[in-house]
Amino acid sequence: MIKYKTEEWRGEPSARILKIEFERETDKCVWIGNNRHLKITENERYFDTWEEAHEYILDLAKDKVNNVKVQLDRAKGLLGNIKGMKEEL
Repeated sequence: MIKYKTEEWRGEPSARILKIEFERETDKCVWIGNNRHLKITENERYFDTWEEAHEYILDLAKDKVNNVKVQLDRAKGLLGNIKGMKEEL
């Protein structure tokens, strides 16, 4: 049987989708060889289709971009405040 595993980034921006063959599954696990793997961990998730896996990492990337935009807006605001500072007499 086939699943699609996403490998997500935490530090360095990168992500992959791997096609994985597995022997059996439950609601929470898949077995690859004799090893049990949780379907959802901090860095990996298993999906039934490539499209589902792709949508998931695409949403993660969009969220990261939005978070960085917010940080940039805050940094620009701080920069503006610092530029506008005057020495108090």
